[in-house]
Amino acid sequence: MSWMRTIAHGRRSLGALAVRSTIASAVLCAALAGATAGCAPDAQVATTREVVHLHGDAYARGLQHGTVLRDKVRAFYTKLLGVALLPNLNREQPSISGFLVQYQSEKYQNGRFSYEVLLEMALSIEPKLTDAVRDELRGISDGSGLSYEEVLILNTFADTVLAVRAIAATLRLSHGPRLASVQFIGKLKADGTQQKPIEYVPLPYAVTTAVPIDSALKLRITDAEGVAVETLRINLGETLFLHDSPGVSIETIAGVGVDVTIVPPKGLPAATQVGVLLNVADIVSAEIPPPAHLRFGRDEGFTFTTVGDPRLAKEVANIAPDDGLTRPPPVIVGLRGDSAVGGGPLLAQHFALLDAGAAHETTVLLVHHLDNGGVFATVGWAGMAWGFSGMNAAGLGYACNFSDTLDNAILKDLLPVVSNLPSATLTATGWPVGLAMRQVLENDATVAAATARLSGMQHVMGWVCGVADKEGAMAGIELDGDALLLPSTTVNGLHVIPGNGVDKDGKPEQGGAAGANRDELALAVHFVEHVVDVNPGITNIASALLAKSGLNVRIASQSVVSTYWLKSLRTAHRLGVALAAGRGTYDVVKLQSLLGEPQFVDRSDSMNAVVLEPAKGLLHHAMGAAPATDAPWQTFSFAEAP
Repeated sequence: MSWMRTIAHGRRSLGALAVRSTIASAVLCAALAGATAGCAPDAQVATTREVVHLHGDAYARGLQHGTVLRDKVRAFYTKLLGVALLPNLNREQPSISGFLVQYQSEKYQNGRFSYEVLLEMALSIEPKLTDAVRDELRGISDGSGLSYEEVLILNTFADTVLAVRAIAATLRLSHGPRLASVQFIGKLKADGTQQKPIEYVPLPYAVTTAVPIDSALKLRITDAEGVAVETLRINLGETLFLHDSPGVSIETIAGVGVDVTIVPPKGLPAATQVGVLLNVADIVSAEIPPPAHLRFGRDEGFTFTTVGDPRLAKEVANIAPDDGLTRPPPVIVGLRGDSAVGGGPLLAQHFALLDAGAAHETTVLLVHHLDNGGVFATVGWAGMAWGFSGMNAAGLGYACNFSDTLDNAILKDLLPVVSNLPSATLTATGWPVGLAMRQVLENDATVAAATARLSGMQHVMGWVCGVADKEGAMAGIELDGDALLLPSTTVNGLHVIPGNGVDKDGKPEQGGAAGANRDELALAVHFVEHVVDVNPGITNIASALLAKSGLNVRIASQSVVSTYWLKSLRTAHRLGVALAAGRGTYDVVKLQSLLGEPQFVDRSDSMNAVVLEPAKGLLHHAMGAAPATDAPWQTFSFAEAP
């Protein structure tokens, strides 16, 4: 079919498509009444949620998308990028232009910095995309009235903004206070000495075990410029200690930092695990990005056990206390076999990111009907040709969460030109995750095929994804930009996550590869398999080169630099405990309820939630409200698709 005939067909069909979607939804609701998935009456359905069916070639489907959702495409772009993300990214201009001086030129002034940077990175991504993807984006542009450049930015910004954020956050944290060591001071050991300080290394498990309950805790916090002790907050178990709390003493070490000693007034609890959470700022008032602000380090946390608890360190998850000041990251659940009612598989996600209050107003389930007979659906927003979750009629589904990492395409493109930073700009060669997963939905039917396809693609940013197919295969997949290659790294930074479940007591279980020996996935946003995501040898060289160019940045693994790492550990553990407690009883309704539990809901940035049933061809989704799980759940059936 030619473009002109397809466009004409698309325009004549737009009204019919919308009506047909509404009728199909009503029929499906009636069919599912009283079934496990359930369905809300029309009067209760969030009015901001739409189901739009798209037919024809890539350009025609893009044109239908842009035309049917014209107002919402423009509103989503304006509210999310124009009002929220672009102004916030502009705040990073002083720090970035400090080492990439091209961004001091006139082109990037007067509020244009963020748009031009995102456009440059989008244009560096564009050559990787297929002709069909570009045609579809042009169709969205023609239908919506946004420029092609704006649509390209809208469909690539998630990866590029997150990659810039990872680098900018690392720049800031490189200058902040750090927890250097942990020491437990109590009764002398048999040889008459105290336990030596333990170098602090962020770990997913306990830092030590069998600590005497009468021990004091001594923390060394380093910052050569000085630590602002009045900002100190230390949660030891359920007790919050400030700099002037009873039992707290602070010793300043010139040119190094401070030693903070805590003597718990009632001692440590016996025969259990204890978590510690630390946050503090230094004495420098940071001017970049404006306005002036205290320079805080990231939250640091560790766990230990006391005498009487028999567990080994690696049997104790590092669950730092929840101080109520942070929100949970997005989560993914995978269940099959004896872990799910009926054997599954079930794949579920509650996604949250930066929605600026705009996401719930422009949510849409896009159903693509390809000329070759294939059908797939993505859960997302007007103007975006993809979603963070989706499924096809062949029974292959996915869900993806961002994962903070410096192993991203921006750094990969920057390192070769680090000796000439004055002329360098930010680029991000690779595939954004949503468009990569679109390729999977259009071409593949199995987890194995999806994994093979993704391993052959260069990725822009770090992502943690769950995939499942109708035959019962299930896997967790970690992706990154493969910038700081490890000798053991698989092609293009793809790793399959081993089983990461826990038993009913919260003890980590050991299992084989996901999709082979494990029936559960409990994932947040940290890497489980690719824990050391950068090569220390390469990062040392990169750090030295950057320092020579005037950029003092601490390039290190995700567990060291990510501001999400600690709360992701906590959330994933809670998710695993919940799955273990209900093992064998989880069906669609129970998973929907789990995704709506407060411990898994970011009420500010929740964007959508899904439960996928690949074997049944059912995609259950909650969106159109804030948080998403406050909206009634609806079900899309591939078998009933018009």
